[in-house]
Amino acid sequence: MKILILGSEGFIGSHLVEYFRRQHEVSGAGLVPEPSQPYRYFQVTAANPDWLSIFQSQTFDVCINAAGSASVPYSMQHPGIDFEYNVLHTKQVLETIRLHSPRCRYLHISSAAVYGSPRSLPVKEDHHIQPLSPYGWHKYMAENLCREYTYIYNVSTAMVRPFSVFGPGLRKQLFWDLYQKSKSGDKKIELWGTGNESRDFIYISDLCLSFDLIMQHSSFKAGIYNIASGEETTVKEAAGLLFAELDKSIEITFNNHVREGDPLNWKADISGITRYGFAPKISFAQGIKNLGQWLRSLS
Repeated sequence: MKILILGSEGFIGSHLVEYFRRQHEVSGAGLVPEPSQPYRYFQVTAANPDWLSIFQSQTFDVCINAAGSASVPYSMQHPGIDFEYNVLHTKQVLETIRLHSPRCRYLHISSAAVYGSPRSLPVKEDHHIQPLSPYGWHKYMAENLCREYTYIYNVSTAMVRPFSVFGPGLRKQLFWDLYQKSKSGDKKIELWGTGNESRDFIYISDLCLSFDLIMQHSSFKAGIYNIASGEETTVKEAAGLLFAELDKSIEITFNNHVREGDPLNWKADISGITRYGFAPKISFAQGIKNLGQWLRSLS
């Protein structure tokens, strides 16, 4: 199978390249001049990515879109740029596929941020949509573009809503912030919230597995899939486990203030993907050990 991964040098994209190149012909596109591993690579610019030349260079069976902006705080400060990267670029890719590669199936990476703070748990794919940030709204707009291109133009699309993805290589969000704070020398570290906020964490290799199963089994009729472990973990638990790997002497406190754009509690209903045979292979505890080992290697 010939697979094109957009955003192939980002956290998720680079792991997808590593996963799929074992058995498939993988190409990728990203912003950096040189790829981090051997595969066919196209450098693009954020301001004006040339998707057309990529799709004209070869016929692809599947395009996975792991590109775009992926920061809630950044979207709060720069909603226009976030809209351009997460909505306009998605439209450009879909239009290129419609006109130049209509047999290419398109797998879009959305986000659990579309749910905001869910009214009930676990969250099913048909749960009420109420994003808390421009990032979440823009991800939902991109989903609707996928529906439009499937329902009107017969472009084959599927969408995934990953929850809290983590693993080696992730240089942002909760665990990276904790690592950065651990290097400050302070033995008492303050975090946002109460500590009772919860997330549904999924290890990066399990995310890749879920994509593989979707590509094998989905009808690509604009279906949506929650991608998570189906288990709820508090931020206090998660931070404690990571500091047990990095520095057990650190004391964690919480400021009891909710950061703008952050949801309170997340736990996914993953029955949509488990019907394809999905089951997480890496436990949260093991994933944290792997992450801690990688973070220690950076010091």
